[in-house]
Amino acid sequence: MDIYGQHSTETTLHAYISAVAAALAQADGTPAQYTCDASTTPAGAYIAMDGRLPGFPDRDVALIWDERHGWGGAIETHSGEDLLMVSYLGGTHPVPSPERVARFAHRLLDGAMLRHLDPPEFATLPDLPRRLASAVAAADVGGHDRTSAARLL
Repeated sequence: MDIYGQHSTETTLHAYISAVAAALAQADGTPAQYTCDASTTPAGAYIAMDGRLPGFPDRDVALIWDERHGWGGAIETHSGEDLLMVSYLGGTHPVPSPERVARFAHRLLDGAMLRHLDPPEFATLPDLPRRLASAVAAADVGGHDRTSAARLL
C-alpha cells in the first residue's frame, strides 16, 4: 500500500517524461534519453537533447523539468557544476503537453527561446499524478507506454 502516493507519481512521471522523449525523437525514431525521480521534492526529470544551442557549440543541451518551475532548457558545464539554465517554457501549469515541450525544445535549439530566464513559480499540485496521466493520455506521439499512466486515471 502506497499511502504517500509516491508510486503513482513515479509511474505517471515516467510515462509523461517518456512521452516527451518520444515527442523529441531523433530522425531515426530513437527517443531522447532521460531520467526522472519522484522520490524527492520537487519531483524532477532530465532529458538529454540531440543538438547544440547557437552560441554554445561545445556544450551539451538538456531539458530539465520539476513540478515547481516546469520545463527549462539548460547547457552542461565542463567542470561538473550545476547545469546553466538558459530559458524556461512558462505557461499556466508545470505539465504542458509533450508536443508543446517538443516545440519549445526545437525553438530553443534554433536560438529563439533564449530570452525567458526567470523561472516560473507554480503552486504545488496535489493532483500531480492525475495531471501527468492526463497529459500522457492526450499525447499525440508514438513510442511511449500510455498504459502505465492510463491505468491510474
